[in-house]
Amino acid sequence: MCWRTISRAVSLAPVVASVLLTVSTVAAVAADGDAVMRVESQVFKGSDEQAISRSLALFTDDVVWDLLELPDAEGEMQLAEIVLHDPLRERTVLVDPRRGVKVEVDKLKLDRLRVSLATWARGAEDPIIRWAASSQVKEGIHHDDDDESTIVLTGPPGVTGPKVRYRVQYEKASSREAAERYQQFADVSLLLKALVHPGGLPPFPRMAINSRLVDERAIPSDVQLALSGELPLPVPLAGDQVLRSEHHTHPQLLAEDRRRISEASVRVAEAASVSLEVYASPEGDASTDVATSRSAERSVTR
Repeated sequence: MCWRTISRAVSLAPVVASVLLTVSTVAAVAADGDAVMRVESQVFKGSDEQAISRSLALFTDDVVWDLLELPDAEGEMQLAEIVLHDPLRERTVLVDPRRGVKVEVDKLKLDRLRVSLATWARGAEDPIIRWAASSQVKEGIHHDDDDESTIVLTGPPGVTGPKVRYRVQYEKASSREAAERYQQFADVSLLLKALVHPGGLPPFPRMAINSRLVDERAIPSDVQLALSGELPLPVPLAGDQVLRSEHHTHPQLLAEDRRRISEASVRVAEAASVSLEVYASPEGDASTDVATSRSAERSVTR
């Protein structure tokens, strides 16, 4: 059974209950365990100066709004997806503003996917896929020898062939609660990517890094995903190349952010509810390109 089959099986299961490099130079305001902040991110392919995606994550007192922009045919950034993460209600709503449709994913569905995907990955033939779901990932995370504010993960160890290397720079969050809240949203984004746009590396290496950053009471400020050889990733890269993300975080929301949240709320209310299968399978080549870019964006930003 392949990853795409697992994702589809989970998405169609009769269960009702729950997004490429994320995030930021952080100054988070924590109050009673809540972190209010805005995180602007851009993702680049290799040494390209033109971003392949741009996102704005707005952390309010109770929910997170994530606004993803992707370039259109003329290279202009356009709103491509809205994500509303509501941890208290254990649900996440995804909106495709181009088609005017939305889908709600509950926490239970993501939990089921996590278990199924881990089981499949541990039995996969590809050594990179097996490594991604193994204990070697957590054990392999270490500080860079030359920079204590950077952690590195390279794998799979002891295997000749393609390699994956994460290099994550970080800054201290204002509190452990702020770091934990960011980790929660980042992990949900990774699982959503695996559910809606399956393919590429399983999310577990990046989730392990997110967990380590909580131990450091930190939030990412710069992420690089280096690839050597032919790897099963969402963006075709020739030879040894890198997906990288740059991030800027601010300790409070701006008036413009409040306006964007208001507009996003209207889009959520007006969008038509569809099944996950319909949401994840838009028609047309342009939509396929959007799905690929979304997948890449989640691979490195979260």
